Amino acid sequence: MIEPEFIPNLDSPIILGEDQTGVAAALIDRMARGDGSALTELYGMWSPILLGASVRMLGDRHEAEEIVQDTFVRMWHRSVDYDPSQSPPFAWAFAVMRGYCIDRLRYRHRGKRDSSRVVPIHLHAPTEESEDPRVMMKDDWRRVRAALQILPPDERECLELAVFLEYTHSEISSQLGTPLGTVKNRLRRALDKVRNQLSRYEF
Repeated sequence: MIEPEFIPNLDSPIILGEDQTGVAAALIDRMARGDGSALTELYGMWSPILLGASVRMLGDRHEAEEIVQDTFVRMWHRSVDYDPSQSPPFAWAFAVMRGYCIDRLRYRHRGKRDSSRVVPIHLHAPTEESEDPRVMMKDDWRRVRAALQILPPDERECLELAVFLEYTHSEISSQLGTPLGTVKNRLRRALDKVRNQLSRYEF
C-alpha cells in the first residue's frame, strides 16, 4: 500500500494548507460512515507526503512506513470525531503522524539512556492530546493560518514545503523550478512576516 517513492502531487489543492475544494473533508466524512473506499482514496493522495515527512523525522524508511499505516488506521477510527472547523484535513493527518513519530523517537531515546540518572523533561503534550486537533491545534492553527494568509502565494508555497514537508532550499528550488536564490529570499521574507504576525501571541 505504501508508494515506492515520495513524489507528492503538489498541483492538488488539498495537499497542503486549506481544503478549498472540500474534497478531503468529504472523504473523511465518508470514512466516518464506514466507507472503506474513501480511506483508500485519501491514502492514495496523502501517503507519499506523510511517508516523506516521517522518513525525514525518523531517518528510517521501514519505521516510517509503519507510522504511515498506523496514521491511517487511527484516522479511520477517529474520523467520526473529526471537525473541519477545528483544523484543515491535512493538518489533522499530519498531527496524527507527527504524534506517532514523536513516540517512536522517545522510545529510541529511552532505550539508549540510563533511566536511573534521568530527570524527566516534558517537551511535548501526551500523545492522545497531540493527536487531537481540538486540543493541539484549535487555537494555534487558527493563528498560524491567519499568518499564512497574509503571504503572497509564491512565499506561502515555499514556506509550506519547508515547514510541512521539511524540504531543503535545494529541494524546493528543484520542485518548483525556481532559482535557489529566489527560494531563499522568499523563505526569508515569509518567515519575517509570519514571525511578526505571531509575535503578538504567547505560545
